[in-house]
Amino acid sequence: MKEYGKLSLDQFKRLVAVLPELQQQMADIPRLVRGCSQEKLNQLFEKDFFWADCYELPFVEQIALLLYVLGKAHLPVEAAQQPDPQQACIDFIDQDEEWQGPVEPFKLQDVVGLTLMLQRNILSIMLYQRSLSALLEEARAGNFDSLFKAVRVDRSIVACPTVAACIARAELADDKDFFLRLGHALKGPSKKHWKSYQNLHYAMYMLRECGFDRMSEAQLENLFVNELKLYEAHPGAGKNLFKQFREGKGFSTT
Repeated sequence: MKEYGKLSLDQFKRLVAVLPELQQQMADIPRLVRGCSQEKLNQLFEKDFFWADCYELPFVEQIALLLYVLGKAHLPVEAAQQPDPQQACIDFIDQDEEWQGPVEPFKLQDVVGLTLMLQRNILSIMLYQRSLSALLEEARAGNFDSLFKAVRVDRSIVACPTVAACIARAELADDKDFFLRLGHALKGPSKKHWKSYQNLHYAMYMLRECGFDRMSEAQLENLFVNELKLYEAHPGAGKNLFKQFREGKGFSTT
């Protein structure tokens, strides 16, 4: 029997262990793009290149779209047919096979955009315990705090219909406070945001995604302090972890 919903402890550790690689990729892609000549960038990125509208899709559909464009749409279907689908997905992460290019009519720029979209969603989960699509869902319900959080994670999301509609409404209302906060959000995550428990939030999100949302303070402390090493051991660790875990349960995993 698996200890954490759909995941065993070893599988949980493997998913957490991939975080440093994802974080490195988040830094690598923008650096590689900045290092390209203007001619090469023009060849790679054609007219009307952006990915913001994909954030309107639920997070799972965004992942499905990326897999399709990569020519890997068969993988989740095959994994679902295995005795342990979660392990099959983890095995896919560990594969190192040559990529054959995007599925027609998609192009390399689409792969770049959808990959950035996935990375930004993961960053959003690490910072705020929910995906960008979940933040937009909250914004559509009138929560501008969530809208500004989404903008901090990916400034290009202002081209997303949900955010564009909020901006248009604020423009009509001459909402100066809105644009002041939007200006701050466009600066990206602050040092305070980066110092938050990013990996811890990601792990808590994975627990909720796997249907494991009931844990005692002692269980949380053992998992995140002793097993995953994501939280420093101290007398109030269990209590603090339980508070964060309980707050996260109120967030959508869309």
